[in-house]
Amino acid sequence: MMKLTDNKWGYDLAKDNPFRIFRLLREVADESVGVSNVVDLSRGDPGYGFSPSVHGREFYAFLLEVDMLLNNPNHHFVSDNRDTYEVLWEKIQVHAKQTYNEKKADRVLKDFYFFLTRIEKYAKEQGLVWDKKQVIFEMLKYSALSGGSYLDPQGETLVRLVVANHYNERFNLGIDYKDLIFMQGVSHGIGTIFKLLNDVQCGFLQKGDTVLISSPVYAPYNTIMENRGLNIFSIPVNPETGDVVGNLDEHLAAAPDNVKMICLIDPNNPTGFCNSEEFLEKIGKFAKERNALIVSDEVYSDFFFARKKTIMHFAPERTILIGGRSKIERSTGLRFGEFVITKEGQKYITENILKGHLDTAKDIMQLLIFAKAPGGIRGEFQHVAFVTGPSQYLGAAHMVFGDEDRDEYLKRIRVNMESFYEILGMKYNKNLYYSCFDLMKIPGNTKAGMEPEELFYGLAKKGVVLIPSNLFFSEADRKEQDYRYYARASLPNLTFTYLQKAAKLIKEYMTN
Repeated sequence: MMKLTDNKWGYDLAKDNPFRIFRLLREVADESVGVSNVVDLSRGDPGYGFSPSVHGREFYAFLLEVDMLLNNPNHHFVSDNRDTYEVLWEKIQVHAKQTYNEKKADRVLKDFYFFLTRIEKYAKEQGLVWDKKQVIFEMLKYSALSGGSYLDPQGETLVRLVVANHYNERFNLGIDYKDLIFMQGVSHGIGTIFKLLNDVQCGFLQKGDTVLISSPVYAPYNTIMENRGLNIFSIPVNPETGDVVGNLDEHLAAAPDNVKMICLIDPNNPTGFCNSEEFLEKIGKFAKERNALIVSDEVYSDFFFARKKTIMHFAPERTILIGGRSKIERSTGLRFGEFVITKEGQKYITENILKGHLDTAKDIMQLLIFAKAPGGIRGEFQHVAFVTGPSQYLGAAHMVFGDEDRDEYLKRIRVNMESFYEILGMKYNKNLYYSCFDLMKIPGNTKAGMEPEELFYGLAKKGVVLIPSNLFFSEADRKEQDYRYYARASLPNLTFTYLQKAAKLIKEYMTN
């Protein structure tokens, strides 16, 4: 494991991985104020301040009951059950009424029937003819939802139906279940993309090739490209407004000839802003001129409910979208994400962009399924999905039944964002989830001249953990300006009370 710099503070913001630094800062905070008093804004998962959908969990718990009813040592649903749908439905109703009180039994049975009806609808819309018996079969075969079997390497068909429907309702992409591949969260997807494209035999991205990306950006992207000998051409973005710094047309005109891939993180981590449609349109045009592949990481997209277009609408033939359930459903531990590639994209990427770079695979979809497994890109473990059945089906339950919890979550995040900026005395520009800000710009700041390492360490001593953002910025940006005083705060990470506590502690420390 890479060591942190051995200096007075135990780390160097100009050199050390910020995801190592925040763990050290967390240790300092725990020792200083006690675990229960720490306000941790460093982590990207919302599990400290918010919980997954109660309705979704309740429904999934009932699915487990039904699974035990129909899959047990004396009875296996696939091989032993010959019941009609009506007989099955009667058995399920009897079990619910014997297991729960009358009110809860009615509720879970209503949900179960709603789920069957909803999956029937999705299946029909996406070209499958499934009746309710088939839906039950798909859920309960081999106890998949209890972790009882290996799954479809692409992801369970039933769950892909749910996720594809989500994208169609959200963005009208016109996709179906065949256009998705599940993986263990977005980070798994990011790693898979570079593992695949940098493979010696595939050979699409060679040392010295250029990848276009924004700055600041989720720091592992910078590290991945540096470790693989790829050049980074960055579009500078103001972290406090989300606007491109300078003229986008001029930036794109200055891009080197060997831009092979464009990485978008949209909405952006660490700034919490979406790219504008004008930005996406120009990026799409640029990608077509260079015949570049686009990879768009959109795990935070569902937080911007008014957003109607992504890069998929401007360059569908060359885009691999990476999405996930984890952030919006408050369930990062599910490790449940997806690649989305339109049929137009599957054909064009296979036949044009990656022509001659597919190695043993027949197309981009098979290549991604091969590559997402441990090992190389030739499918040594292609028979395994690597997203477990419990994760897939619990994720689907959250998606179908989590509307009320999700709406409340979004409202509370907006309150958190507004309150955080108000207490710090800084302008709020409608970013969501993350805040990337300069600690030295907090009004009333008295810490001028203090070393940035001491600043983050001092906040940790007060019980506040932030992730330093310096290495989220490109090397070119860091040569132009000192970003070592910038912090990323993850604002869904705390309850409202603890969020206010964090902001007040930061304000007091910076102004006293």
